[in-house]
Amino acid sequence: MKRRSLLKFSSYLGATVLLTRLGQTKPALAQSAEPDVLTMQLDWVFNVQFAGLLLAEQLGLYQDKGVNVVIKPWESGMIVPEEVVKNPLTIGCAEQNLILDAQAQGAPIKAIATMFQASPYALMMMPDSGLTTLADLAGKTVGVHVDGLKVMELVKGVNNLPTIEVVEVPYENKLDRLIQGEVAALQCYAVDEPIGFAQQVGEAPLLLPMDQYGYNAYAQTFFTTTTVLEQQPDQVSAFLEASFEGWKRALADISGTAQMVAEIYAEPDSKYTDVDYQTQSLALVGEYVMRGISEAELGVISAAQWQETAELMADYGIITAAPSVEASLDLSVWPGTL
Repeated sequence: MKRRSLLKFSSYLGATVLLTRLGQTKPALAQSAEPDVLTMQLDWVFNVQFAGLLLAEQLGLYQDKGVNVVIKPWESGMIVPEEVVKNPLTIGCAEQNLILDAQAQGAPIKAIATMFQASPYALMMMPDSGLTTLADLAGKTVGVHVDGLKVMELVKGVNNLPTIEVVEVPYENKLDRLIQGEVAALQCYAVDEPIGFAQQVGEAPLLLPMDQYGYNAYAQTFFTTTTVLEQQPDQVSAFLEASFEGWKRALADISGTAQMVAEIYAEPDSKYTDVDYQTQSLALVGEYVMRGISEAELGVISAAQWQETAELMADYGIITAAPSVEASLDLSVWPGTL
């Protein structure tokens, strides 16, 4: 790591320990997990969406809590709930709807805490469009991916806006469709894609976060199997304590943490090696980590909100059925959870 990054992290650890841990060109995360190792399976590749976990690993916070953790990035074709079910001593993270749908199909998993207090699902519009509310999209066309079609049906229904026309658009060259006026608004992941938009267009897009319009889903939510919760509750609690301590420290030093992730974890030649990009993204991520809560409530899941959202998702066909809150959540392993 470059010297300026080393100085930013020196407040966390003694210099000798820090040099040992950050001197690696790649973190020791890809080794095969031994039976007594807790695996953390991410739902995307290494980037600042997981900054709290990656920083906790770098600073030895998991070891300090007495838990041995291996963090694994997502791989192409992987369905994280399935990966968690078939591998012992594994914790995963996923969007609330994916966890609920797996539970409805019989997967023996429960959600335990969450990294994001809301889904970053949003719509972005051209900066000069004058479109600032969902109602402004009445009679206009919105482009979404296949996984956003039913979400938009929910949003339209909750807000009584049936005249919004929703069309499916592919990921490839989707921004061109917005710039050329083919669609008035475009689905995006608000902690990442608006940065790329601004780089291409020269201005930030106008954004409509869907959690402000009835899609009150949690995201980057931790879950594990009922077997792990029954047999290793202390391990799981220790993992969560270290992870959320990592998030506190990551958000206290956004620029330093972003540089660490870009230089140590990001896949070479990917956009995630861009330190400025990762710095901007982590600032946006922080808004979702802290949305509507205090620092003392990091990771909180409201059982009432979880169940209300699950029932809405079932009503609009996003999931096949809404499991009971008792079957869906385990609120015992993270004391910050309501």
